[in-house]
Amino acid sequence: MIDSKVLKLLIEEIINEELLTEGGAGGHMRHPFDLDDVKTGEDLIKKFEQIGSEIEGGNRPDTKIDGVNTSIKIVDTPEGKQFAMDRGSSKPIDVEGITVDRLPERFSAGHGMIPAGENVLGIFNDALKDAEPELKELGVLDDPTKFFNMEYVKGTTNVLAYDHDFLKIHGVSQFYEKKNRKGQPARPGLERPIDPETNKAIKDPSVPVAYDQEVMDRLVEKLNKVADKYGFKVYSSIPSTSTGDFDFSSVMNVPVPVTYSTGDIREETLGDRLKAAKNRIGETVKTVDGRKPPAQGKEIYKAVLGASAADTNADPERQIPLDELLASDEDYQRAIDGAVFWHGTRLLGNVIMNNMVVDHPAVSGPATEHEGLVIRLSGDDFDTKITGEFILGGEATSFRAAEPEAAKEVKAKNIAIFPGSFKPPHKGHLSIIERIAKNPEVDEIKVIISAPGKKVRSPKITPEKAKAIFEKFISAANITKPVSVEIASQPSPIGAAYEYIGEKAGPNENIMLLTSEADAKRYPQAVLDKAVASNKNADTVTARGFVLPVCRDEGCDTTEKVSATTIRNIVDAYPEITLQDLTKAIDHMPETMPTADKLAAFEMLVDDSVSNKFEDEELNNLNESVRFIMETIDKALDIVLLTEKVRKTKGKEEYCVVSKNKKTKEGKLRTYGCYKSRKAANKRLGQVEGFKARAMAEGEELEEYEIVEVSSNAGGNASYGSAPLGMTRRSIIREED
Repeated sequence: MIDSKVLKLLIEEIINEELLTEGGAGGHMRHPFDLDDVKTGEDLIKKFEQIGSEIEGGNRPDTKIDGVNTSIKIVDTPEGKQFAMDRGSSKPIDVEGITVDRLPERFSAGHGMIPAGENVLGIFNDALKDAEPELKELGVLDDPTKFFNMEYVKGTTNVLAYDHDFLKIHGVSQFYEKKNRKGQPARPGLERPIDPETNKAIKDPSVPVAYDQEVMDRLVEKLNKVADKYGFKVYSSIPSTSTGDFDFSSVMNVPVPVTYSTGDIREETLGDRLKAAKNRIGETVKTVDGRKPPAQGKEIYKAVLGASAADTNADPERQIPLDELLASDEDYQRAIDGAVFWHGTRLLGNVIMNNMVVDHPAVSGPATEHEGLVIRLSGDDFDTKITGEFILGGEATSFRAAEPEAAKEVKAKNIAIFPGSFKPPHKGHLSIIERIAKNPEVDEIKVIISAPGKKVRSPKITPEKAKAIFEKFISAANITKPVSVEIASQPSPIGAAYEYIGEKAGPNENIMLLTSEADAKRYPQAVLDKAVASNKNADTVTARGFVLPVCRDEGCDTTEKVSATTIRNIVDAYPEITLQDLTKAIDHMPETMPTADKLAAFEMLVDDSVSNKFEDEELNNLNESVRFIMETIDKALDIVLLTEKVRKTKGKEEYCVVSKNKKTKEGKLRTYGCYKSRKAANKRLGQVEGFKARAMAEGEELEEYEIVEVSSNAGGNASYGSAPLGMTRRSIIREED
């Protein structure tokens, strides 16, 4: 078995190599509390004062757009130079460049990046020849390690809605080199600098590159000549303007109560709490349920301070007492500091946002109606974002209400994701969906199918077939909550889960990753948090493992073993299978599905009509009504009697065959003999079954039989009672043999 530490390292490598950081290849856009020189609450206050001072001095922040991050570079192809997308991973297709013709190779059918790539690459490729001088001056024409980092906006892309479609170019960036676990080059680029605090190479995927804004403006002008035919506009900056002074003293006196335990609420102002607070980035706290969320994250902020998008208060009525939230009082201060840093960033950010306006063809109006502002402070080579209220991800409304009291909180969605290869789906998988749908915490369920490469088991069972069959199962079931099925681009279920969390999870999604107790270690909370951090909606997304105990209750499809391997073996052996094999395969499908639909699903798996293999009469016997009649007759013939508790005669065990409905003159169930061995009892069982079969053929009344328990009484007389339900003669014989 693989060592847990090694497993964690491998999973982290999946995150580092395959998932995107926020902003895709463009890297992480930082909050003020992410900055290296912000180590205390007082540092946070000084940083906002610096931001205000630079804005007043003429450093106009750009407007943060709520779109889909897209990065493109120029690559050489047999047809000449072309623009290509690059999602920043170590996948060869990203390093080589995703040209228009390779979009379906990189993204699964229905993925939103396919139409986005067609539009973005179409615009830039159409303008490439005319724009060569500008591209050369910007350094991207002959260097594929440099790329344009931009936002793609089409309609309501994430939370905000815009009145027209456009591209917003953030700037030019350059990749850092990347090596695989063997130390071999996986991506060319700049040599990674060493972090002086950790003495390790930094993990950022790229770094912004200085460029001449006038050259960028000329490029945008040429791009707009061709963008119209795609229905888009292209912009390089959407600057904002200040409307007043930035007075941060007003928020320093805001009360920030914290509930330590029921009845123990401790009051302090934001200013006082910030003076005592340390930056807790990278630290975790342990909750009472054993999880380890970030100390400085949205979950802890909302729990400790009762934060809500409905207002800016730290409200004890909404707070979870620390002794009910955290496993140890040693984590109290960490959680308070983390929550206070978020609250301070929110309220100090509001001071900036409330005094800024945007007046641009792309967007206009108060800055508070947009996702935030972006500023490059003097001496920095990266951007810092100011979000204010949007730090909670637009939970109040899509656009900010004109009056604070009019804001309405939008409930975050709790989405259960169920990753797997599902080769193929079976009724046990559906049983899990049915069970989780009954959980009141869950709002929506997403089934995520991994997409293995060419060298796989059972190549007949493709992800597309698995998706179609799972959707048939769901439509036949009585599930009241939304369930969707999608195919990931990752080859493993673990990678598929992290891909959804890191790339696809939308604003305000609380991800509940369904896992068994055995597989829970594959999803350590620290790695889940790292995946969340890579999502562009990281401020409003949470993820946690949700262990689903194995269901062994009556009515669970897991009480009898069901296995995808069983169906897979039958599919692989087709057409060299028997009717019994076919029956076994469709018996792995949900009982709620008509037999005709089950057969259609099987035919999809084998790419053939079963009528080419079996006679119509044989297939008709699979019909529910016919099988019911046959099973009824079968039960009438069953003389089921190998017992769990057996009679003892002179201290020796015996195994008896007993009628279900025929009695002796004394009123006892009729016995067909008791034997010293199971083998002898089995033989007698077969003889009696033969007698009953002939009796049925001659029209005689049938005896009925049941499983009984035989217990020892004084004097050696046997008494009988019903054995556990669900055990048949055949299953007992099989288990005993």
